[in-house]
Amino acid sequence: METPARLRLYQYAYSPYCIPIHLVLKNSGIPFEVVDLPVGDPAAVIKLTKGEYYQVPVIEDLFSHQVVFDRSPAGDDVPRYIAQLAPLMNLFPDTVSGLQRILITYIENECESVGFKVNDAYRDKWLRTDLERGLHRRHKERKFGAGCLEEWTRNVARLTEQFHAVLQPFEQILGRQPFLTGDRPVYADYALCGVIGNFLFSRATSLPAHYLMIEAWYTKMCAGNFRGAMDEMQLGAEGGGAVSGTHPLADTSDLDKTIADLKLRPASQVLDVLTGQGYTAAYLAEKGYVVTAADQPVSPQALALADARHLAITFHEHGAEELPYDDNSFGLVICRGGAHHLRSPEKFVGEATRVLKTYGFLVVIDGTLADDHVEAAAWMNQLERLRDPAHVGFTTPNTWRHWCAHRGLTVTRAQVDTFRMPDLQAYLAEANTPLENRKKILEMVAKAPAAARELFKIGQAEGRIVWTARRITLIAGKM
Repeated sequence: METPARLRLYQYAYSPYCIPIHLVLKNSGIPFEVVDLPVGDPAAVIKLTKGEYYQVPVIEDLFSHQVVFDRSPAGDDVPRYIAQLAPLMNLFPDTVSGLQRILITYIENECESVGFKVNDAYRDKWLRTDLERGLHRRHKERKFGAGCLEEWTRNVARLTEQFHAVLQPFEQILGRQPFLTGDRPVYADYALCGVIGNFLFSRATSLPAHYLMIEAWYTKMCAGNFRGAMDEMQLGAEGGGAVSGTHPLADTSDLDKTIADLKLRPASQVLDVLTGQGYTAAYLAEKGYVVTAADQPVSPQALALADARHLAITFHEHGAEELPYDDNSFGLVICRGGAHHLRSPEKFVGEATRVLKTYGFLVVIDGTLADDHVEAAAWMNQLERLRDPAHVGFTTPNTWRHWCAHRGLTVTRAQVDTFRMPDLQAYLAEANTPLENRKKILEMVAKAPAAARELFKIGQAEGRIVWTARRITLIAGKM
């Protein structure tokens, strides 16, 4: 049997003052229903309040028949009434009362005063009828003067930039903590949601791509995704998160053209260095090459993969900078997905050159960074070391070319591909990154220098932090 509604909310769906009340009710556990009033028509509110009030939001308690609207100077009668019915939400904790009042004053005076003008500038996208348009215009022009809507439309680009600017302090706050005043949402969080929701209501606007903390916080607030003691977006799932899905190197489609272009002879001797879970070695063995795979140590997954596929792969335990093989032993030396772990990749190039036969090839497939972007490169390498302590550093394309040329190798390909990384949290879970490091990484992303934001195109999509990564496919021949 459906629980009868306790409260009825009268609202305009676009209102920066109604949106937070709607969200509070959604997260309160109190059964409620909503009456969406016609745009600009307060008749129902005037009737309900017996002429005492004409604005929204208004709450009607269907049990006590009490009608609640803003009477106090603070203008927070409605959320405080809900807070009394849902005390566990703790919307107005005494410990942050002063700070919350400052935040709400800033939100209402600095943010809302600009955000609603942007939404009104795009009024044609959400006003549906001539009656709505007329009532809306009458309300606005009575308050702001004739022609105000046209003025806002002309200046909408400037107003949008101004709104983005007044949000900047919140990006900084949320980069340090999960919510505006600490570890849990208070009413100020909902008030800011209302202003942002109003700004975004027309669907013609968006938040800046580099406001990652605000985007993640706003998505979480709207979804009510904060009931646990630990904030998921700031700290990740408790316990480090489980790795899900298939290992990235299991997809060997990147090898298809690369290996085919080498035109190796059947049964050529090949060496897979830093084989990891053995996917590259298995691919080469299935192509008919005689494969030696090495790592330090060799993982049980690599051994199990070879056994499961009935592949004759020889495994050795050693690093990449000193190869225990004779000169001129292999037609191919490949390092796929592991070069960023090398303490001395330059030394590895020298060793690979030594053990290659004449007309053999060195292939390196790994993450890389753009040449001549020193600040962004240092930032990304620092982030990667927090994610995975085994990370040493990505090598740039020109550096690989220089090392190969110094050893007498001829680089025939140094192809760099860019691709979108879709979810930072999943990326951290894949490496089982500790919670403290996840927090540091999110703080780094929130405060990333402009050079890093631009180069890696850091942004947000559907509540996830996304960015652009680079991968190099290097082929160098011993001629």
